[in-house]
Amino acid sequence: MSGKRIGCSAVAPVAADRRGMKWLAGVLAAVLLAMLPPVWAVADDGGGTGAGPLPAEESAAETAAMMGSIIVTAERFPGAEISTPRFVTVIAAEELVESGANNLVDALKRVGGLAYKAYAPLGISHGGMNSKVAIRGIYDGELVLLNGAPIQGSAGHAYDLNTIPLDQIERIEILKGAASTLYGADAMTGVINIITKKATATTAYRIALEGGNEDYHNHSLSAALPGFNLGLNYQHLGDQREISRSFTKGYRYDLDASDKFALNFNANPWSNVYVDYLGSYYESGFRKQFDGPGKQYEGTDQEHEKHFADMRYETEVFKAKIYGAFEEMRRDEYTGSDPKDNNRNFNYGLSCDYRLPLTCATWLVGVDYTYFGADYNNKYGYHYRNDYALFSQVKKELFDRLTLTVGLRQQFVDGEPGTDDYDRLLPSFGADLKIDETFHLFGNLGRAFRSPTFNQQYYESAFMVGNPDLGPEEGWTYEAGVKWDHRYVILRLAAFYMDYEDKIEIDRRHGFPQTYFNAGNYRSTGIEWELTGSPFAGIPDWRNRLSAYCNGYWADPEAEDAEGVSYQAGPEFQATCGIKFLGDRLTIDLNSQTLAGRERELDEYTTVNFYGKLQLGSGWLTLAVDNLFDEKVQVSGDLSSDASNRYLYYDLDGPLVKVGYELVF
Repeated sequence: MSGKRIGCSAVAPVAADRRGMKWLAGVLAAVLLAMLPPVWAVADDGGGTGAGPLPAEESAAETAAMMGSIIVTAERFPGAEISTPRFVTVIAAEELVESGANNLVDALKRVGGLAYKAYAPLGISHGGMNSKVAIRGIYDGELVLLNGAPIQGSAGHAYDLNTIPLDQIERIEILKGAASTLYGADAMTGVINIITKKATATTAYRIALEGGNEDYHNHSLSAALPGFNLGLNYQHLGDQREISRSFTKGYRYDLDASDKFALNFNANPWSNVYVDYLGSYYESGFRKQFDGPGKQYEGTDQEHEKHFADMRYETEVFKAKIYGAFEEMRRDEYTGSDPKDNNRNFNYGLSCDYRLPLTCATWLVGVDYTYFGADYNNKYGYHYRNDYALFSQVKKELFDRLTLTVGLRQQFVDGEPGTDDYDRLLPSFGADLKIDETFHLFGNLGRAFRSPTFNQQYYESAFMVGNPDLGPEEGWTYEAGVKWDHRYVILRLAAFYMDYEDKIEIDRRHGFPQTYFNAGNYRSTGIEWELTGSPFAGIPDWRNRLSAYCNGYWADPEAEDAEGVSYQAGPEFQATCGIKFLGDRLTIDLNSQTLAGRERELDEYTTVNFYGKLQLGSGWLTLAVDNLFDEKVQVSGDLSSDASNRYLYYDLDGPLVKVGYELVF
């Protein structure tokens, strides 16, 4: 590890210029590489072409296929994405891998439109402080689902997506804006639905080996048999120096070597019945190194295991599932006298959806029930709550062009004895206007609701004390936009206004221990876009495999502090831009992520990543470079001049270069 950390924003203008030059250089390099003679586009043994010309008819067919992207997040049953009255992003498994990401949360931060926060490299949890993504500049409003079931722990809404390998995912569907009507009380700012692989009727085996600097390893083995799918993954990262620093208190954290193991199992034992299991275990450690004389360091060993299982029955008009999730984090401060932490989160529940086959409209009715429990042995003990709801949605098409959607949910939250119960009516309205088959206008509005977490109510430590008097978060979101699918351009553009009352924030006025309060007003206003261009789609040669993309948002997230003074609550701008070549024998993806206008005086940054895959023999040789131009990345922290503790958490110091080989047979 080399290079000096920059702990303040005094050099931001110079750094911004350097970042802009690095990003421009990366984009120009990708363009030049794509325009070179395509040596990979050679005739194959059968006399056909490898990555050669793609007829115009096939290009048009591919565009038509993209226009009919099938999603389930927006309305719980499959439907064409372009016809939904919402901003929905669908990310296929191949796109996740081609981003060059190391795990699922790393892939999400490269998608575009999501801000990223972490407390250790690769999104590793630091004593229960988990990596997370923010929708439209608002943290702690997203609901994360696995096959439609909630996996966030009730203690702090943590979801630890760094534990999920990419090769266990079929696709991800991201729904922006309030979705409480169909997905419950926690869907304040949006929904991230992770869909695991399904068993197929074919037989295939896959082995992938990858290694890099920083003692990085990422190896996986999977077997797909008729009706059965099994996957194993192992990931390792070597010791890391100075993953965070407190400038006020004079110490840093180092990260010990980390090992992660993951297992997925998917089966289709009977017609319309699916069984899924996803489990992981990882271990690491943290050393708190002090700058001054006296105590040298404090050390903590950490183990974390997670389990998720579901059984689903699905037809075109009826869905039912039961599910359960359990996680346990064990922490041992081996240099102190503190007792061991043993923190558990567990959810289980069931849901049923029925789509009535009416001729005049599409009518969806359903019921959800989830038990949320947490047991933190040294913090507050055992707490639980029951969430259950009835919901319905009606969709009606008028004049063969206009489709109106109205939804309603009656949500109940029953706490344990001695705590508050809640019930809320959560409506939503949507409209889709089809100008033609490729151009749609859409709009929606919906009410959101979210209960306080157990950590926010009961946690107690030297740094944070819970507030049992907290009330729930509530509010409305409004959105309108356009969807356009063209042979050369695919565009999604939306303007939004997200307005909340009583959003739960941290009161930092009095130093440590800090506590929580209900902010009076909390809002975010802005625009979001997804743009993909294929300028050579009609040219019958290798160039029609080339595309460029840019996804992101601009927003003004604003909140009121405990004294009623407005402050910036999240990052104002995030964008992912890149150039991609998809050939039969070669894949190249050069992408950049920019996070700017950040809160708490954090530095903006732009990182550039490269991913390449080349067919070599019967397998594929892969090369990926994260942070190609060695950008210093502050992934979270507080550098405000009036902060009681000025601190930073860093990403990996320097580029991560990974070389691998993948074999499918």
